[in-house]
Amino acid sequence: MGQITVIYDNRIARDDLYPGWGFSALVELGGTRLLFDTGADKIVLEHNAAALGVDLETTDYLFLSHEHCDHVGAISSALHPGLTVVYPDSFSSGFKKRIADEKLDGIPVNSPVEFHPGLRSTGGLGKGIVEQSLIVEGEDGPILITGCAHPGIVNIARVATELAGGPLRLVIGGFHPLAKSEAEVQMIAAQLKDLGIRQLGPCHCTGERAIAILSEEFKGAFVPVKAGTRIPI
Repeated sequence: MGQITVIYDNRIARDDLYPGWGFSALVELGGTRLLFDTGADKIVLEHNAAALGVDLETTDYLFLSHEHCDHVGAISSALHPGLTVVYPDSFSSGFKKRIADEKLDGIPVNSPVEFHPGLRSTGGLGKGIVEQSLIVEGEDGPILITGCAHPGIVNIARVATELAGGPLRLVIGGFHPLAKSEAEVQMIAAQLKDLGIRQLGPCHCTGERAIAILSEEFKGAFVPVKAGTRIPI
């Protein structure tokens, strides 16, 4: 049915890839191609995309989680004619002007929306930093992809579970618990389990220590996620 290819992350699964602070992944669902975020550095994005056989000029959608540099910094390498950009309506006027100047279709998001069959935004969540996450309908259950999870990974997962109409098969992306204690990370894991999440793949801003704790808490259901990782949908 499709796959997710992680293009950009702090960690790499192959020696020929560049690591970089940020996150980006290609989602291929049926014949549709969506780029989730861009990472910070266009050199890293372009190099890794080429090494992984990803053509950045043939994507149908660019889905941006939030307007932080490590998620939109390499946007110039991701824009091309015919692209539709899905972004929180809270994005800056300067960003919106750029999309208009590039003559690209834009979908500003406030509330949850299925913008393409099998692809749904959680809507903009959070108050200080507004962020959207992506729900992908897979053959074996829905997959949630997060950018940094500033609104809280448990909160996002709860919203996504409600929107999907049932438990999530997999949650991947940045979980942002960098400053949390071991007990707090274990509590996050317990709350995610209570939501019925079957697999977990934290990366990016989650942090090495929290990733190690979550891997123990989800032992047997942990998916290592790095640049170069491919996950079937």
